[in-house]
Amino acid sequence: MRKKEENTTETLSMSKQRKLEREKKRAASKREALLLRIAGIVILVAFIGLVGYGIGSAVYRNMKSVKPSNAYSAELDDNGFIKNVTAKDLVTLPEYKNYTAPLSEIEYPDSSVDEDIENVLSSHQVLNEETDAKIKDGDKVSIEYVGTVDGVAFEGGSTNGTPTDLTIGSGSYIDDFEQQLIGHGIGETVTVEVTFPDDYGNEELNGKDAVFTVDIDGIYEKPEFTDAFVEENLSEYASTVEEYRQYLKDSHYDDNLKDWVEDYLVDNSTVSSYPKAYLKNLKSTQKYTDQEQFESMNQMYMQYYGSTMYESFEDYVGQTEAEYDASLQETCEEQAKAELVYQAILENEGVTVSEADYRAYLTEKDGSDDSFNSMVEEHGLGYTMKDMVKNKAVEIALKGVTVK
Repeated sequence: MRKKEENTTETLSMSKQRKLEREKKRAASKREALLLRIAGIVILVAFIGLVGYGIGSAVYRNMKSVKPSNAYSAELDDNGFIKNVTAKDLVTLPEYKNYTAPLSEIEYPDSSVDEDIENVLSSHQVLNEETDAKIKDGDKVSIEYVGTVDGVAFEGGSTNGTPTDLTIGSGSYIDDFEQQLIGHGIGETVTVEVTFPDDYGNEELNGKDAVFTVDIDGIYEKPEFTDAFVEENLSEYASTVEEYRQYLKDSHYDDNLKDWVEDYLVDNSTVSSYPKAYLKNLKSTQKYTDQEQFESMNQMYMQYYGSTMYESFEDYVGQTEAEYDASLQETCEEQAKAELVYQAILENEGVTVSEADYRAYLTEKDGSDDSFNSMVEEHGLGYTMKDMVKNKAVEIALKGVTVK
C-alpha cells in the first residue's frame, strides 16, 4: 500500500510540474506577444513621426518661402501712403526744417564740367577722310577689314566692304587688334595679326591665329567748343560757352543737393517697427520683379546668341532660393524705411498728394503726363503715387537746408 501511495504521490507531483511548465510557457508566449505588439506600436509611432516631420518640414519651408506677386499696390492707398499705417508713430525723424549740408559734397567741380564737355564733343565728332593725322590711342576711326585663319576667310571676320567705326583702346576687338592701328594714317592698309582666346566661343576659332587686312578710311575729329557750337547743338540749355558751363554747374548742384537730402533723411531716421503686411508684399513684388528681369535677360540672350545666359533663377541671383528669400528681409526693410520716412514727413506737415499733383509734376518735368496712365496700368495707382510722396517730402526738406 505504501508503495502504491508513493507512486500515486509521485504521479501527482509530475502532473503538477507539467502543469506549471505549461503555465510558464503560456506566460512566456503572452510576454513575447506583448513585446512584439509594443515593438510594432513603437515602430508605427516612429514612422508616423518621420512622415509627420517630413510633411511638417515641407509645410514649414512652404510657409517661409516668398511667393512672387505683381500686386504692387496691394498694401498702398491711392495717395501712395501705406495702408492702415501712421508712419509718424513708427519713425523718429531728423531735423529737416533747419539743418546744414556741406558745400564740398554738393558743388560740381570744374574738372567734372570739363569731362562733361569732352563727352559732348566726342558725341559730335565728324569723320575726316583727308587728314594727315596718324591714329593715336583714344581716336575713333572708320575702317574696313577681312580676316583669315590659315589663309581662309571665316564667317563674321569681314565688314564686307562696309566701313565700321572703332574707338582705339575701347577693348572692343580681340587681342591687341586696336593697338596695331596706332601710328597709321588714312589710306593705309595694315596687316593685323591676333590670336583668338581659347574660350572665344567658336570651336573653329578658339585659340587660332588670325590675320586681318585692315583699310583705314578716316579718323573722326572733335569740333572746337565755341559759342557757335553751343548755339548750334546746345541751345536748349545755353547760348554761349560760359552759359553752358554754368548750366552744368547749376544742374548738377541741384541734383547733388537733392541726393544728399534724400540720404540725410533716411540715414538719420530710425524706425521702431515695420508694417508686417506691407513688408511681406514688398518681398513678393521684389521677387516678381527679379524673376521678370531674369527671364528678360535670358530671352534677350537667346534672341542674340541662341542660348540662355543663366541656367536658373538661382544662378542669376548667385544664391539658393532660400538664401535669396532670406536676403529680401534686409533689402525690403531698407525700402520700407525710406517710404515710411517720406510718409511721416507729409503726415507731420498735414500734406497729402493727389493724382492731379503728380500729373502736374510730370507735365512740368517732361512736358507731358502721358506716362502716368501707363505707370498706373503696370503697377497700380498707389505704387505710382508713391513717387509723388517722396518728391513732396524731399521738396519740403529742401526748403530747410542751408549749404555751406
